[in-house]
Amino acid sequence: MLVADYNSDTLILFLAPEAENSLSETKNTITRIYSGDQTLAYHFAGLPEPQKGPLNLNSAQIAELNGLLLRTGFKAELAPDTQAKFVIGYVDSISAHPDSDHLHIAQVKISEDKLVQIVSGSPNLASGIKTVVCLPGAIMPSGKIIWPGQLRGIDSYGMMAAPRELALKNAPDHAGMIILPDDFAEIGDSFNFEKANQLEFNN
Repeated sequence: MLVADYNSDTLILFLAPEAENSLSETKNTITRIYSGDQTLAYHFAGLPEPQKGPLNLNSAQIAELNGLLLRTGFKAELAPDTQAKFVIGYVDSISAHPDSDHLHIAQVKISEDKLVQIVSGSPNLASGIKTVVCLPGAIMPSGKIIWPGQLRGIDSYGMMAAPRELALKNAPDHAGMIILPDDFAEIGDSFNFEKANQLEFNN
């Protein structure tokens, strides 16, 4: 997994979640953040300034960054991640969480042949609805990065977002994930933020 963000004049590539007791090593203008043998992130300083904020790097850009890593003395371990991170999902089924009275375990279809498991505490979660799935690697408007994880011991692959978590124009103040009209888009399509800003949310 690769998450790219340009901020404070530095290109930051996240490869894994933060870890306790992480270490760093710097060679020239590149800093590697790591824990044990695992690389958590790279910081590239002094690169030509792209757009600020989250970036979608193509294969040629990844190859160029790998070349920089090799020339600086690091491993060329970056790989492109071209999967959309905000997609239309369909809640196929839900079940109770064994260790919580407010969390539920949802099986969510994110393509015609792929289901993912997401633990959610949304009060309007129900089976048979379309929603927005923020997959691992998504950068939320708040700057939070979505990673695979666990909620009270149950694996959760991403999250289902509320309108306000995506900073949508007509987002209500109350809690609750987005429930999309059936004709908004097809399962697995990239979420269209511009189109979603025209929605009125009553759920």
